[in-house]
This record gives sequence, C-alpha cells and structure tokens, in this order.
Amino acid sequence: MQSTETVQKELVGLERKYWQAMVDHDLQAGISLTDFPCIVAGPQGVRSVDQSTYEKMFSSHDEKILRFDFHSAPEVRLLSDDTAIVAYEINATVVAGGKEAPMRGADTSTWVKRNGAWKCAQHSEAILRR
Repeated sequence: MQSTETVQKELVGLERKYWQAMVDHDLQAGISLTDFPCIVAGPQGVRSVDQSTYEKMFSSHDEKILRFDFHSAPEVRLLSDDTAIVAYEINATVVAGGKEAPMRGADTSTWVKRNGAWKCAQHSEAILRR
C-alpha cells in the first residue's frame, strides 16, 4: 500500500498532466485521465460530460490554454483508498475569441481509482478576481 504522501504527489502530478494535455491539445491523454461521465462546473455552468461530448468540447477551438502554473501548492485530501479531492489556485494564459488573456482560478477535482488507475470524476473552476 502506498503512503499518503506518495498518493498525494501522484494526484498532484496527474492534475498537472491533465492541464498539460489541454495545453498540448492531447485528446487521448485527456480521455485516459477522465472518469466518464465527468461532472464539470465553471463559468459556463454545470454539466455531466460523457466521452462523446468531451471529444467534441476538446475539438472545438473556442478557447485554448497556452500555459499554466499552480499559483498555490495543491491541497489533497484522501477520502478513502480510492477517492480524493485536489484543490489549488491556478494562473493560466488563454486565447478566447482570438485574444490572449490571463486567467486566475480556484480549481477542485475529485479523483477516483478505477482498475488501479486514478481518473478525474469531477472538476470545478471559479474564476478569481484580478
């Protein structure tokens, strides 16, 4: 059994990998990290996203993330051996409507372990005032 610290580091690494998949526009990496249907909450509202919808969202070029970094050290809470919450503040540069802009958010993800692999089952983002 892995130590709590090891699991926490793994989850933070997976959260980074998820963001990097969005920067790289790597659909397969995003799919491999997602537990479908995934619940998503953010500026566009709340919705349950199945794999087909995820693929359509990912393929749309309405908004692109150019770069990101964690503004704060992520907080990780293990709820059980196979469920955890990761929360952090993030700084990102996005392109929307052809214009580049900074974005700062407070994000949370719920991760579940399925067949030995961690998957994101829920993600929420609150845009912070600049």
